[in-house]
Amino acid sequence: MAKAAESHGATIYETTPVAAWMREGEHWVVTAQNGHKIRARHMILATNAYTGELVPGLARRLSHTIVPVLSWQMATPVLSDDLRATILPGRQAVSDTRGDLRFFRYDARNRLITGGVVIGNHNVAERVAKKAANNLIEAYPALKGTEMTHVWSGYIGMTWDRFPRVHQLGPDAWTWIGCNGRGVALGVSLGREMARAVSGHALDTLALPVSDPKPLPFHAIARRIAPNYLAWLRRKDQVEMKS
Repeated sequence: MAKAAESHGATIYETTPVAAWMREGEHWVVTAQNGHKIRARHMILATNAYTGELVPGLARRLSHTIVPVLSWQMATPVLSDDLRATILPGRQAVSDTRGDLRFFRYDARNRLITGGVVIGNHNVAERVAKKAANNLIEAYPALKGTEMTHVWSGYIGMTWDRFPRVHQLGPDAWTWIGCNGRGVALGVSLGREMARAVSGHALDTLALPVSDPKPLPFHAIARRIAPNYLAWLRRKDQVEMKS
């Protein structure tokens, strides 16, 4: 995606956190922590779950509209041609509608990527790898005995109703936030909608309605109890599957 953006003339600045932004005339001035400034006619903030994590206080009201939850992902070894012929042979990215989300997708090297969330801080990497492996086996019994070779983690941005949001931050300034663990595909789609917004398309034609940011009350408490929300989602999933 970075290469595609650069091929269309974009310039990418890595490891350059933004310290502030302000409106000057008809432009936005974005200041990095190293003091460098960029002037732009349009601005898009696309930090999602990391809105309040990388530079605390940069967009405090916006960051309080979501609760960051630590999620884990992991990869199997490279799957053989025989396995790939029967497991997602079309290489589709799969996710379900459970609150305790299950998802599977291939990477470029034909590893199967999956992951999940667990409650508590004890042996998290080991427990989530076991949980994800069990989910894989349940969906694809041929993968029984497969161990995860790579495990990593990051935040997902949760909203109270599990719907993403599009907000206007000011003249020609936009943001989307709250992918709720479905950001791989949703982020690409919302990027297209942001491009349409800054290109002057009518706001009522966007895929999501534009709304005002509404910070969650008692946000600090919500962050502490968020992991326990998973237990409620699991119970809700079980009730729905039984019915």
